[in-house]
Amino acid sequence: MPTRTFLNLPKEKRIRILRAAKKEFSRVPLEKAVIANIVKEAQIPRGSFYQYFENVEDLFIYLIHYMYGIDRKKFQRYLRETDNDVYEALKMKFSDTIDKLANEENRQFRINIISTIFNDKAREDLLEKIIEPDVELDLTCFPAEVRKSKHSHKIVNLIKMIGKACLEKFLTKRAPAAEVKNHYNNYIDFLKMSFNL
Repeated sequence: MPTRTFLNLPKEKRIRILRAAKKEFSRVPLEKAVIANIVKEAQIPRGSFYQYFENVEDLFIYLIHYMYGIDRKKFQRYLRETDNDVYEALKMKFSDTIDKLANEENRQFRINIISTIFNDKAREDLLEKIIEPDVELDLTCFPAEVRKSKHSHKIVNLIKMIGKACLEKFLTKRAPAAEVKNHYNNYIDFLKMSFNL
């Protein structure tokens, strides 16, 4: 994780470093990332990099967690905008994700994260640091009838599986954005209806 020195930097400089890192991790997966490219893009001396992070892996992990944090805040906003309708908030979140992935750099960044996770040489300790559960999608977001069901954890896992399957179709260019969003929305509506029967 980042050092106290990095966390004490002015926000603008921290964001500049994270943007430079995202650009590099969009270019190549973690195992091929080059620190020289990051420091050049961020306009910082190479020595400063090591005052902020232990290595490029450390920066990669921090960047992913930073982005998880942004996603959590957005999901909370979607919940507020939909009067705590978790199903509608999920649809908004998925639509926003697909819209962002229309940008080639964002798309390639997501693909490179997946490549890093599924790399045969990926270490178990790295995977544990990278993969964080979707904490914004926990049972407290759901209506009481879902929370009280003995199958409540299965619905959360099912929603995650639906999202991953639809996202994979879009990332591999097997379906356009509108089609993927429509499929996702239909699956979520079906799940919502299942609990309202």
